[in-house]
Amino acid sequence: MSNNEALADFQILGSRVNKLLLDTRIINTKGQADISFDFDYNIAEIGEDENQMRGILKFFIKVKAKVKNKLLFTIELEMNGLFAGNPERLSREKFMEMLEINGLITLLHISRSYLISVTSQSGINPPVHIPMINVMKLREMKAKSKED
Repeated sequence: MSNNEALADFQILGSRVNKLLLDTRIINTKGQADISFDFDYNIAEIGEDENQMRGILKFFIKVKAKVKNKLLFTIELEMNGLFAGNPERLSREKFMEMLEINGLITLLHISRSYLISVTSQSGINPPVHIPMINVMKLREMKAKSKED
């Protein structure tokens, strides 16, 4: 079987870190850090020609760590991904859905490994591990916020 036969109709063409803010502090308070996460995303651009549909997805992560109400560190990450779809097999609506689901999952995995690397190299011990998130729930919450 040819590898081309197994290729998906939805592909990632590339990703990049568009923004990274890392603010660490020295505090005199001892104890376990309480880490909170905030996730969001935007579809920044959709384009189409006869050969390919393209979409840019922006994934935002905010991380905050506190020890007994004292701020230990904050992180803001914006990861962008460029995705392509086959217009012969995917409608525009299906491509948008795949961008929100498959694209978001892909950027989540890329962001997870990136943050582990950056935080471990920045002296944050243990490094920040993004938890598993329910992408379908995040998508529902995004749709609901647009309605409000």
